[in-house]
Amino acid sequence: MLSKSMKQYVMNQEKNGYNKETQNVYNNRLKNYAIDALKDLALLAEKLPEDELKDIFNEKTMLLLLRNVFRAKLKGNYEEKEFDQRRQRILRLSWDILSVIGFKDNAWNLAPDVMNILIKAGLHETFDTFVGLKAIYIKEFNQNDTNVTKHEQGGE
Repeated sequence: MLSKSMKQYVMNQEKNGYNKETQNVYNNRLKNYAIDALKDLALLAEKLPEDELKDIFNEKTMLLLLRNVFRAKLKGNYEEKEFDQRRQRILRLSWDILSVIGFKDNAWNLAPDVMNILIKAGLHETFDTFVGLKAIYIKEFNQNDTNVTKHEQGGE
């Protein structure tokens, strides 16, 4: 997505050697390139078959991005105003993401057995999304636990 010169610009925290006009040009390009790249990734996530998606959207490729997008404080010093703006943006984005992930229809598709147990058990939450998030979390926790046990026993 980024050229070598654009990466150098991003990595140069003080922006030494870049006048204000050049900085504005780079900053606008960076935003536009990033937005276009995210739209392209969304299209791939929607249209590619799973055997291709698993190589693109997985723990290895996504974890660094997710950590940096959702971590309140990254390396470096923040002015209080900047930190508050970052915190507010991350909270809004987190709300949206968690709502999409925990939406009941999505949770039923991802973890139908656990959703069935939670609903039959009469689990009630202030927000329905919490039930879906719990189901997904429990399902993946159980899958990880099962995979670790199989590996320890010499299977798969």
